[in-house]
Amino acid sequence: MSRNYFKQKVLLTFGYNGANYHGLQIQKGVDFDTVESKLFQALKVSNLIMEQNGNDLSKSGWSRGARTDKGVHALCNSIAVKLCINKEFFKDDVQQNDEEIVSKQKDKAKVDYGKVLNVINSNLPNDIKVHSIKLVTQGFDVRKNARYRFYEYIAPVSIYSEKKGEEIIEKVNNLVKKFVGTHNFHNYSRGMKYTDPQSMRYILSIQVELFKYEEKEFFKFLIHGQSFIYHQIRKMMGIVIQIFQEELPDTFIDNTFFKNQLRIILAPAEGLFLNRISFEGYNTKFDIPQRLEIEEEDQIKIDQFRPTIVNFICEQEIKNQTFSNWLKILKEKNFNIEEEEDNNKVENDD
Repeated sequence: MSRNYFKQKVLLTFGYNGANYHGLQIQKGVDFDTVESKLFQALKVSNLIMEQNGNDLSKSGWSRGARTDKGVHALCNSIAVKLCINKEFFKDDVQQNDEEIVSKQKDKAKVDYGKVLNVINSNLPNDIKVHSIKLVTQGFDVRKNARYRFYEYIAPVSIYSEKKGEEIIEKVNNLVKKFVGTHNFHNYSRGMKYTDPQSMRYILSIQVELFKYEEKEFFKFLIHGQSFIYHQIRKMMGIVIQIFQEELPDTFIDNTFFKNQLRIILAPAEGLFLNRISFEGYNTKFDIPQRLEIEEEDQIKIDQFRPTIVNFICEQEIKNQTFSNWLKILKEKNFNIEEEEDNNKVENDD
């Protein structure tokens, strides 16, 4: 890349179907695709990352918002990175002398970030899509500035009960409401102790909706929290299935927050996806270049990408019985199946 560029720290919001990837995060020393590896490669091919920084995320000021596990999707995840902006990304009506030096102070307003967005997306596979580019401060870090995370989980009603969704949704609602507030979630992760301060997590709300896809009933859960430990959400979803399948008392959830060790089944990764990350605290600062909010045009792009995830989850159950086969195996093993091991130890960064 020519030296005729300036650097600009930005926040990329992007969605992906995680079925073909071994999680979000690039992992050194292993040879498999991750979402970050595809995104970082697209930035390099787009001439937005300096060649000498092509093998080191840290040199580009990289920070991530949610390290989703293998098979987990995202509707709107976030990554911050320093982009190298040259003249090819200037607005069409800008007149430039080829020999004129580019500088951030002089040329910042000339950049067409729509062009930047289109070039990045042209170099990405169809199951990854960048929705928006927002300018951020030089010291911005996604993990440190994230205030809340919103996740969704979709699962067929049939893995809870043979009854119709409308007959059991009230009980499902009452069960998941037990998670709201601050609780000790040591039983919802692997190898975590009751005394570990990381086990304390705050859930703001959980909403449950019933919908149909090709006449099959599904539950959709929207989980709103500050941050989540490794496997927490999938075990929150799993324990609700467990209560129905093993005919456990509703108080089983209450007991999981106490000083004990209880077995909780791990719901399939295929139903989980990150909805979005919010930055309320950062948005109150007076010296930021842009507020990090989902604008109307961003929401249109996000809504257009949603079927890439939701339809895929539902179709996998209808065509391949993803959840039904999982439940069948679980029953054969008397609800005592080993959890998969992964190199990512959190669903979110704290």
